[in-house]
Amino acid sequence: MNNRRQVLAALATLASAGVWAHEVSQPSLTPEQLLEAMKTQLPPSPEGFAWQIYKNAVFPKPAGWTERELAAPPSRVTMSTYATSPEVFSQAKPFETGFTVQIITGSKRTLNFEARRMALAYVKPFLDSHRKDEILLLEQKPGGDFEQTFFRYRDAPPGLKPIIVHKFILAHDKADTVHIFTFESPADTWDANWSKFGTQILSRVNVVP
Repeated sequence: MNNRRQVLAALATLASAGVWAHEVSQPSLTPEQLLEAMKTQLPPSPEGFAWQIYKNAVFPKPAGWTERELAAPPSRVTMSTYATSPEVFSQAKPFETGFTVQIITGSKRTLNFEARRMALAYVKPFLDSHRKDEILLLEQKPGGDFEQTFFRYRDAPPGLKPIIVHKFILAHDKADTVHIFTFESPADTWDANWSKFGTQILSRVNVVP
């Protein structure tokens, strides 16, 4: 939690320094320049990681991991998806171990469905399709302007390698956004991968206001 406070404080410093206004008033500032300016305000990343910014999500990415922006299925709401993994992967060839960022925007505007309700609607199919003993964690609590959901489950379809999936969801009604951060790994290597990668990433993820 202290790590997340550090990141938020750094982003607040950046905002108060006028970078956002600079972006609007000076169109010559490229997105890459803005990202670099943001990164200079962040605390040091964990060893073996580097800060990554996708849309308005900030998180440490393990060095050397493959990354892709994935196409979203057609929908009345907008969804953006980014994924990174130590494996070579594609839309047609999913990874076994990796981290995914999904950003849903506009559910209230287009569906009259508040972000907090959208977060619950997102989780419900996973709950309905898994036994109680496969649900390892489900917790909701407020976190400032966000409703936070922590959700972990074991996924073991017949004939496939069992995996553990952990989701950290931030729903913001006023911004009309839902950010879904997912880390997953095969069950037999979960403890090691969660300790080495999952906790390092998810303890530091943040959303720029």
